[in-house]
Amino acid sequence: MTKLTTLPNDTKGLFSKQATWQSWLMVEGALAQAQGETGMIPLAASTEIRRHMRIEDYDLDALEAEITQSMSPVMAIVRAMAVRCDGDAGGYVHWGATTQNIIITGKMLQLRKAHALTLERLGRCLTLLSGLARKTADWPTISRTNRRQALPITFGYKVAGWIDEFQRCVERLIEVEKRTFVLTFGGASGAMHSYGPDGFALSAKLANILGLEVSAVHSRATNDGLGEYVAVLGLLAVACERMGNELYTLMANEFGEVFERQSENVVGSSTMPHKTNPKYVVALLAESAHLRNMVAPALEACRPSHEGDAAFNFRLYDLLDAAGISAYGVVTRLETLLTHLECDKAAMYRNLMINPAPLMSEKIMLELAKSTGRQNAHDIVHHAIVVSERDDISFADALWQEKEVSSHFKDKTALADLLDPATYTGCSAEIAAKLANAGAESAEMVAKHARKLSGQDI
Repeated sequence: MTKLTTLPNDTKGLFSKQATWQSWLMVEGALAQAQGETGMIPLAASTEIRRHMRIEDYDLDALEAEITQSMSPVMAIVRAMAVRCDGDAGGYVHWGATTQNIIITGKMLQLRKAHALTLERLGRCLTLLSGLARKTADWPTISRTNRRQALPITFGYKVAGWIDEFQRCVERLIEVEKRTFVLTFGGASGAMHSYGPDGFALSAKLANILGLEVSAVHSRATNDGLGEYVAVLGLLAVACERMGNELYTLMANEFGEVFERQSENVVGSSTMPHKTNPKYVVALLAESAHLRNMVAPALEACRPSHEGDAAFNFRLYDLLDAAGISAYGVVTRLETLLTHLECDKAAMYRNLMINPAPLMSEKIMLELAKSTGRQNAHDIVHHAIVVSERDDISFADALWQEKEVSSHFKDKTALADLLDPATYTGCSAEIAAKLANAGAESAEMVAKHARKLSGQDI
């Protein structure tokens, strides 16, 4: 088992104003390093510029004032960085770059940090779900389709479905990285005007320093990778909502199959002292809906005009910040819920046994079909259910009144042996055990991947 690291409560700090300025300084420093190593600027100037990459060394109030006056935040950073450089090194800061090159590249660094934390937290959730699937692999419960009782399953099978979906979320989040965390650094219009043919080597070097992929076309108007990333986060939100809604429903008094472990000091209602309301699941559902609702605006922001459009940029950058914060919030709330989740095996069995015999209609039908054929067996069993409800007699008695049933089974005991729903859970336990193991493996994999991503920060 991988040792758990301490994770932050939220990622808001990664997208703060100061963190944004820091990301720009890192990009400017990396740009100077790449240009020095490729001979585009003097190596001494490159080294000097990189001495001034810490936002803590700057007068933040002066920066704020300069930004207010110039209405150009990146230019304010460039000027402040240049002033701090000795000799003529300041003249090489931001060499050939444009504002949006710096902003979007800095945004990639910020978002990648949040992405790594989100993956690490999601890995923990998979570990918890795997443990839950293993624990409840053989706990009989009832499946429900169209909100009506269907066939017996185990609770572990239900959990296995969640694990399977979250594994796909992990796959999508990792697979989309190569199209999301991409360097777009081709100057004002993206065609390397200020760099010339050397721009291709420069972009490759800069991407390597920053741990980013390289754009084939450095167009500032191509944002589909970012829109796709938010859409993938939206699918993560949907997975959390699906699981959360199921648990929220099963927490109702009428079900009582799961509940949240809460301190005795937690208050459910200001006016109803008896209430013990769910707290963690509702927080998960609210944050998941918030994240899911970002998908459409993100796609809307992916269609700027011509070769660049600040109006669309502002929308997209704000959405990326919000999505990075919300995605981590979602998986943090998911982990909190799973940590406090308790399952009531007795309540599951009680609900399974509300009207147990009809739940076995499929099994009876398949057995009877051996002598009557499948279609006839279906009609016979369905008729027995109608008679049972109409005449208020047991399902077993109604079945025995059917001549095809009484002739197929040697006695009523043989029929009764097929009417225990706890014995008819299909391959539920096997599936639960399989996904418990798969989920644990995925958790280990994603933890390693997240640590690798975190190590890419320069």
